[in-house]
Amino acid sequence: MPESPLARFALVLAGLAILAVSFFIGLVFLAVAAGLAILGGIGLAIRNWLTGARRRSKPDDDSLRVEYRVVRTERDE
Repeated sequence: MPESPLARFALVLAGLAILAVSFFIGLVFLAVAAGLAILGGIGLAIRNWLTGARRRSKPDDDSLRVEYRVVRTERDE
C-alpha cells in the first residue's frame, strides 16, 4: 500500500469504480436473463394456448390400465 494519502485515495476510488462497474454489468446480465425467462414463459403459454384445443380430452377416471403375467416357479424337493 502506498504511503502517500493521495495515492491511497486514488486506489480507493479505483476500487469503488471497479465495484460499481462490476455491479452494473451484473445487473445487465440479470436483466437479460430475466427477459429471456419472461419471453420463454410467454412463448410456452402461447404454445399451450394454441395447441390446447387440439389435444385429446383425458378420461374421467385416473386409472392406469396395464397387462401383466404372473410367473410361478415351483421346485421339486
